[in-house]
Amino acid sequence: MSSPMVRNDILQKFPDLFGAKKVNGRDVNVEEAITTLTRELRPEIAAALTARREILESPAPVRQKYSWPKWDTQYQDPISAKPWTYRQIVQGMIDNFQGKESDVRWRLNDEVPIPKDAHPLKNPGLELTGPWHPLDMAFNALNSPAPMNMPDFEDASPTHFLPDGTPSNVPVGVFAALQNAKEIFAGQWNNKPYEVVKKGKTRAYNINKAQGQWPTRFGRPPGLHITYDHVVVDNAPAPATVVVTTLWAFNNYDSLKNSGSGVYFYIPKLQTPNEALIVEKILSRLEGMIGVPLGTIKIKMLYEEGNAGRTLPAIAWTLRRRLLGTNVGRWDYLGSLMEMWKDDPHGVYPDPQSIGMASPNMIAYQRFNALMMLMGGMKNGELENAAPIGGMAAVMIYQANDPYGRSKYNPLALRAMVVDKLRERLLGLIFISEDRVPEGAAPASAPTLDDILSKKVKGHLYDVYRQSWVASPEKDYVAAGNIPLQAGVEKLQSILDAPKDTTKVKEQNVPTATSGLSDAERAVLESRGLLNAQGKITPQVITKESLDSPEKLLSAERWEAIYGIPKGDITIERIQHAFYMAANYGFQILNGNFAAAIDDYELKLRFMNDLATYRIDVSWLWTLLKHQAVITKDGYLKRPAMTEDGIEPAENADHVKAGTKFSMELFDKLWNYHNEWTRAFFAEQDKRGDQGRFDREKAWLIMDLLKKQLPSPHYLQHSARVLFLIGQAGKQERTQLLEAIFDFSREEVAKRVKAGTLPHSALAAHDYVFDIFPEAAAGKRLNGAAD
Repeated sequence: MSSPMVRNDILQKFPDLFGAKKVNGRDVNVEEAITTLTRELRPEIAAALTARREILESPAPVRQKYSWPKWDTQYQDPISAKPWTYRQIVQGMIDNFQGKESDVRWRLNDEVPIPKDAHPLKNPGLELTGPWHPLDMAFNALNSPAPMNMPDFEDASPTHFLPDGTPSNVPVGVFAALQNAKEIFAGQWNNKPYEVVKKGKTRAYNINKAQGQWPTRFGRPPGLHITYDHVVVDNAPAPATVVVTTLWAFNNYDSLKNSGSGVYFYIPKLQTPNEALIVEKILSRLEGMIGVPLGTIKIKMLYEEGNAGRTLPAIAWTLRRRLLGTNVGRWDYLGSLMEMWKDDPHGVYPDPQSIGMASPNMIAYQRFNALMMLMGGMKNGELENAAPIGGMAAVMIYQANDPYGRSKYNPLALRAMVVDKLRERLLGLIFISEDRVPEGAAPASAPTLDDILSKKVKGHLYDVYRQSWVASPEKDYVAAGNIPLQAGVEKLQSILDAPKDTTKVKEQNVPTATSGLSDAERAVLESRGLLNAQGKITPQVITKESLDSPEKLLSAERWEAIYGIPKGDITIERIQHAFYMAANYGFQILNGNFAAAIDDYELKLRFMNDLATYRIDVSWLWTLLKHQAVITKDGYLKRPAMTEDGIEPAENADHVKAGTKFSMELFDKLWNYHNEWTRAFFAEQDKRGDQGRFDREKAWLIMDLLKKQLPSPHYLQHSARVLFLIGQAGKQERTQLLEAIFDFSREEVAKRVKAGTLPHSALAAHDYVFDIFPEAAAGKRLNGAAD
């Protein structure tokens, strides 16, 4: 077997990651494993990504192509290698929930028990995600009070490319992060400071906890749609998820096992059971190579794709040997819903900033997630084998030395964190009633949590949402989110009813992190059925009879609650805000920074943004332009102005009346005003003597890209891949790549490549971002020896 070609700079900087190793007493080789997995699974990945593109491009109505699958649809069982129908899979999950033995009954994690440190119900609290390069970020993650940590190689990953102009001594971030993890787990940084110069001063970082007190680590590999050109198998880039999972498992298994932990992953972006089967094959093959029972490598999964919800029972069934739980999200999930509806002029979404996790469609989504994990994770009447996981809190606390004094807004962030995690916890209270309580009963007649705990009604209470995400390791912020997740269920009512305590934020009374609910907060929870009119917690009531058949579980009403278009406005201010976020985040991607702090001038908060930011804002703006969506309220496009919080779009410029269509003329004005903001922002930086750490030329590059991408008739899923390509390209190649992606058909690109007027990289770029696999389409082998 020939080994993959690993780029020389990677091998020279990170030789310890590659080559022959002994893992669990077994002889393994990193390059050989990557080659084997790539050759086996590359055709399946190509087929899966082609299926994604085909359903996106299908002209069929949304309610038809994205309906629940037909009951006779078949999926391959990774355990028996035999097909099961969707009806069998769903019925098997129902039988598990009902406690009924049958030939199709199945449950999660029924073979290899869940390790204590990985169990989602035995480790309540926050899951912190973020990059593990530079090294101080890994140290901060380990020092955080969050009980779980996700070294991120996906959305907030260290960069997997070097931006054009990067000095040659700068390492590729993903491999530096993998090296950091290897060294940390091996104990090489115990009682040893990491020193680095920041802003002219030497700073020292230490891991302040004993290894046995570190948070449990779940590596977060890239999605199936990403490839790494630093590792080439048969003249084509290897799937990034194969590279990262192999490097993580082979380099860290022994160190993690010796410390009482294991190899765990958080799997992103899965949309179908066939995609889940690819992941199952990767992990089971790795288990075979290192000689451990199938199901030893445990995973959680990001349920962040609307398309995945349609087949979530089958996805969980495919991963049943190892799936601990599925988490909910906001930005990626909403972006995926916009993609589903993108071609329907009646399916244009309102402003995504107005669709929070307490919006009705998002409540339905979170409840569906909880129900799936409850039904699949039940054992002997208890929830033992899995649990749902909550969504992201991505606010970053302003430091006291912020040049504009914006630390005054931190109480808003702390309170938002508390309410967010408290709402999730209440959503996870599910009461399976033995009495004749009407399912979905109004809060006034539904049993309260106090009624249930005092045994006034018969049934079983499940408390399922005990973990949730956070993007900042800041101590007070994490503590604010841990409290509602870690409190005993009997203490939840007292958290809501605690004395009101407020602090002033610009003349506004804001509840503190420890305050009881404000009237406004209480009203939202009551409107969602989580509290009754007396302010008492009312768990969701379900009867087993209501879920005794696949048709009852996956009903038309449930589909509409999850996938129906939410109501709301489209305003020019929010359109400008979405463009601001897309341009600012795109600027940072082009500079090689995926975990990007951006100040939200509307919410007066700083958010940690990842690739989901670009996805949702670009998706929304693209659909608005495609359909020339009608703006529903009078408003203003704004010019930049100096405010107490810095340079912001704050000066009313063009009045846009309700009923105006979002046309190219209006888009051009928006584009020009953002250019004005960028110039004003840089001028303010210069005035303060702050040159920033990013190449400013990339600010104009992202504007050129957005001017091509947003009006383009071609929709790109996961379109940040375009930024990865042009971010590392030189100026001439950059122009050629943009032409190949946005201006020419594939046939025209291929013609120009053959004529020598476009480089070969242009055709490769076109195929990559559009998920086109010509070898697969022609029926050629993608695995095996190169021609």
